[in-house]
Amino acid sequence: MDARVEPAHDEKEIACRHKTFFGAPAKEEAPPATRRSPLGWLAASALALVLASPAALACSPAPLLQPGKTQLQERVLTRPGGKLTPDGGAAKPVPGFSVLYVYERSPDGARVRVGAGADCRPEGWMPAEAVVPWRHTLVAAFANRTGRDRVLFFGAEDGLRGLVGSRDAGAQAAKLAEAAKTAGPGQGAAGPLVSIEPETAVDINKQFYLLPILEAKTQRFPTGRPVRMVKVAAVTSRDQGAPAPASAASATPAPPPAPAVRQNFRTAIVFVIDASSSMQPYIDRTRKAIERIYDGIKAAELQEQVRFGLIGYRDDPKAVAGLEYLTKVFVDPSKVDTREEFDKAAAGLAASKVSTRAFAEDGYAGVDSAINAIDWTPFGGRFVVLITDASSRDPGSGLSATGLDAKALSIALLEKKIATMALHLLTEEGRKDHAKGAAQYRELTTYPGRKPLYYPVEAGDVGQFGARVDTLTDSLVTLVQAAEAGEGLDTPPPPPPKAAPGKPASNPGGDPLAEDIAAIGHAMRLAYLGSVQGTAAPPMFEAWAADRDFANDTVASLDVRVLLSKSQLSDLQATVGALADAYSKGQLDPSDLFNQLRSAAATLSRDPAKVGTSDNRALNQALLGEYLDGLPYTSRVMAIDQDAWLGMNPGEQQALIDDLQVKARLYRRFHDDVSNWVRLAEGASPEDAVYPVPLTALP
Repeated sequence: MDARVEPAHDEKEIACRHKTFFGAPAKEEAPPATRRSPLGWLAASALALVLASPAALACSPAPLLQPGKTQLQERVLTRPGGKLTPDGGAAKPVPGFSVLYVYERSPDGARVRVGAGADCRPEGWMPAEAVVPWRHTLVAAFANRTGRDRVLFFGAEDGLRGLVGSRDAGAQAAKLAEAAKTAGPGQGAAGPLVSIEPETAVDINKQFYLLPILEAKTQRFPTGRPVRMVKVAAVTSRDQGAPAPASAASATPAPPPAPAVRQNFRTAIVFVIDASSSMQPYIDRTRKAIERIYDGIKAAELQEQVRFGLIGYRDDPKAVAGLEYLTKVFVDPSKVDTREEFDKAAAGLAASKVSTRAFAEDGYAGVDSAINAIDWTPFGGRFVVLITDASSRDPGSGLSATGLDAKALSIALLEKKIATMALHLLTEEGRKDHAKGAAQYRELTTYPGRKPLYYPVEAGDVGQFGARVDTLTDSLVTLVQAAEAGEGLDTPPPPPPKAAPGKPASNPGGDPLAEDIAAIGHAMRLAYLGSVQGTAAPPMFEAWAADRDFANDTVASLDVRVLLSKSQLSDLQATVGALADAYSKGQLDPSDLFNQLRSAAATLSRDPAKVGTSDNRALNQALLGEYLDGLPYTSRVMAIDQDAWLGMNPGEQQALIDDLQVKARLYRRFHDDVSNWVRLAEGASPEDAVYPVPLTALP
């Protein structure tokens, strides 16, 4: 069901079909009768329903529309063990969970006629009990394991609701989890539970699984924090036969990892350093820390487990003579083995003798280079450390090489399973720039279950900076040593003891940086072990779960993602780009925003004539689609009406426009990431492959 899309001729075919959106404009257009128009399937936050194209709706027999909808087609998920009977043929098994379009229902409701695509080619009939209705393509994925317990799955909504409303929910959840761990096969998971998340992490990019959200409701913890209770259906790519009994649902703990697996855990730390004219003392001190730690890992025989990388960034050399490069990889951790090799490669990194165009630098370009220029595949532990004394150039500055902002880069880093830290040098020269840089780097270094991994260095003191770098490298090596020894896998590491009065900041005890690395490293090791052991999600069941941790309700336990097809992602980029243009023109004449949105709707082949009001929110709905009904997710864009727009100051308006433009660029990156496209049904077109887009990336 989840065969990966091969990037060969399929990608060329798709690129040709969508080059109007993601590449150069097409030289020739199809006749009006057959042209594929850029459709507005986008959803504000819950976005992701599959939209029928005009071509598909015009053919016959066309997939059924959802009740009350004009564009959204009915889709179902097949249960494991379900069979499809072609017209005049013999029944054959269908992998679960395949995602199929509904073409017809029998008069008695006992059967549904389905097909893998919306191309008016139904394939046969299935029993109604063999499929699960799916109104949208919102899915849940297990969140990063930092700072949270395992997800509990309840057989009934009332059981989950009762726990959410309890003032000692954390303690009760811990008891249920412990009972689930010790329950043997056939004994039931644990009271109200039908399943529990595996101990080692499940990587959705390697062991693809579906947790389709069938229903969602919002409740509040006693603390007042909102929590989404989601009803999910679960199936892994291995579940091709009959569903396993609920009593066997992942209750048995996984066996401890073999020593060979532990010893293969490797960590890469890539330093991304501002190489502008003021940075030479910090470049020298970083090299010194790495050289010191190389001697330590050699003595501990950990050379194969710990690698360092080094990237420098300056400014566009085409704009400023003598700068030599915008970004440059001096040391690639996957290619440099020894201290001698590192020293030789790193010797070329030096502060520029030429000033750049502004105090702010293009730090985002350096981070982007770490994402894309480094091969992270060999490493389970992945860290990027940004070192700078300046803010980074925003996408609206006109000087940004990436066109991305801190939030978009943070999403890209987390998709690569990279933890990013920032050592921000608060020098006297940059005092007017400090607040901007701090806000950017707190956003950039967001990591699930922790506070932002942002560490300011007061006054840019070289001694304090050196102590920070020493703590960081020491903590990372300690992490690898623990992994090699197989320590601390059953439970999260306890917080280090608080530092005694007068103890230097470089000592890991009580240092927030060391505590962050210990917690994040534990989650990375669980993810690594889950990957090498092929840990799968629990087998087929339907159950209720909370998207927040019971013991710490500030931490997400489930990530909501939306499965978008290639054509949908193309349409999303076109829609968001058109919205950005409309709002940009609306800045010049705020009273004309409604007309600009109408123009965007017409350009995107929407039907603005159906919007019989001058309410901008109604036009946003016409642009974005029918995707909010009954879903507990909201969109910033969908909430903007004429009064809200007029109430924004110019800076707030520009921030909205910049956000839309950045997201359009991010969607292109998702589109080009061929390794993460998944087909959800056998026989589906390459164009129907889907990408699990994080909900946080939606407008």
